[in-house]
Amino acid sequence: MVSRWSRVKAGCAFALACVLPCAWTPGAFAADDGRWPVANDVVAAAWKQGIDGSGVKVAVLDSQAVEDYPALKHASITYKLGRFHNVDDKTVECKVDGKPLTATIKSGEGGYYSSHGTDMLAWIVGDGSNYTSKWPGIMGAAPKADVLHITDGAVNAGPAVTPCDQKLAGDATSDSGADVKTAVDWDARILNRSQGGDLVSADYAGYVDALRHGVVMVGGRANDMNPGLDDLTGDPRSMETFPGVVMVNSVDESGNLASTSDVMDGNVAVLSYGMNVLGPVNPLSNVYNIAGNGGTSTAAAVLSSYLALAMQKWLDATGNQIIQSLIRNTKSGKGKPVIDPERKRGFGEVDLNALLTVGPTQYKDVNPILEYQMKAAAQYPDLKDWYTQDCKTNPDGVGTAADNVPCEAGLIGREYERQQAAWKKVEQCRSDGGSDCMQYSATNTADGSTNNTTTPNGQAKPEGDPSQSASSGMPVWLWGVIGAGVAAIAAGVIIALVVSRRRRTRARIPVSGVAYGSVRSYPNGPVPSRPYPGGSQGSGGQAPPAEPGAGTAT
Repeated sequence: MVSRWSRVKAGCAFALACVLPCAWTPGAFAADDGRWPVANDVVAAAWKQGIDGSGVKVAVLDSQAVEDYPALKHASITYKLGRFHNVDDKTVECKVDGKPLTATIKSGEGGYYSSHGTDMLAWIVGDGSNYTSKWPGIMGAAPKADVLHITDGAVNAGPAVTPCDQKLAGDATSDSGADVKTAVDWDARILNRSQGGDLVSADYAGYVDALRHGVVMVGGRANDMNPGLDDLTGDPRSMETFPGVVMVNSVDESGNLASTSDVMDGNVAVLSYGMNVLGPVNPLSNVYNIAGNGGTSTAAAVLSSYLALAMQKWLDATGNQIIQSLIRNTKSGKGKPVIDPERKRGFGEVDLNALLTVGPTQYKDVNPILEYQMKAAAQYPDLKDWYTQDCKTNPDGVGTAADNVPCEAGLIGREYERQQAAWKKVEQCRSDGGSDCMQYSATNTADGSTNNTTTPNGQAKPEGDPSQSASSGMPVWLWGVIGAGVAAIAAGVIIALVVSRRRRTRARIPVSGVAYGSVRSYPNGPVPSRPYPGGSQGSGGQAPPAEPGAGTAT
């Protein structure tokens, strides 16, 4: 049960807002003008091969977008207003300054020409246009992806998203779990949320549903110097640290961490690009863009655009397999998931070339970040019960009233167990000589039944695909015997005929945060203190968790 106080706290969530780099038209711009994350040979080569995000669905949960922003003119974007609710979980209308919140605004409306949400869209699917041709605009690495933009707050000239008008705290707040569920139901493959904020137990079902369907959730850590958790254990009380989420930190073109977040944070999974990147002077300007610190919001959106390219390239790969490849094939990974012992750099810096050249279907369909977090949390006395809870036996959750982890966190642990059990079925099928064994994987059984007629991207498999002609549970040799028998019978029938006649995705409104690389403040106090000693760095006598994804099948 969600207490009224929990909902009030959740209504005080905050945004991690930062601008992000843009893409380019090959040869049109210099790489030093803030476009370097896209103005590079890897992206250029992908585009030449037709790898531009086509057919990949990306959901973006963010603030109001400027719908006629020049860089978005040719993009395939559907705009939708998110769900807002009160403390009783009843759907309510969000009003800002007395006017109903709309999914988008027009340029110049309220004096705004851009917004945090607009910038994130542009860094995924923008085409490089600007209000004036004199100045280059933002452009995304996956300009042909299909995007669903879910609006969870109003545009603001400052560092935060404007919340709904409220007489009392909790009268109207964004429903993060419902918005994530909307993205899942839309069949999103990627969910970009360049925001941070509190979650309550009612949100967990939506996020777990995303995990079930293999949706790659991408978010950024806070742009601040407050240390995060000591180890990669997840924390379901925050949208950016929810287990299984790919939480990024920001680096520049040389791999140096942004000065605004160069601090230990055990939940950082990978590094992406948000430093020295192009961004608007401010949301009230339609003049030009400058290069500067885009922060982790930018880094998240850049990573989402890269993942869209990988998903288009590897149509048969599930979202979990894409994440497996992401963390194994970083610039320091060399094919194995090796986490930074200082817990600043996660598994390393994203390597787009590796994502596009190393086939991910060799890896198991289990979210490797979720796997690492479940194993790591189990080693700490204060955390070991987080993900094994059952609301039937401990409805009040674990921890103190001020630091409570709701019992619904047990859903996360059970989803991890489901993914592992499903993969065992895949391995058993392969051991028995079956074909199309991936129909038993966690992603393909997310809705309780197997589906072997479509790829994870939702595209129909080729008619000649042998996976549609045999049950994966039957040994290959037996199908050969049956086939030979059928052939012999058919031959006999033909001879007889000749002789006789000739025949198959509560964004809690962020009310305080960072924009454009600034430092986020915490309205409810500092980042939660680290409740356990040392992580796997040696202190506290804790052994490091087993390598995520160990023993993967080929």
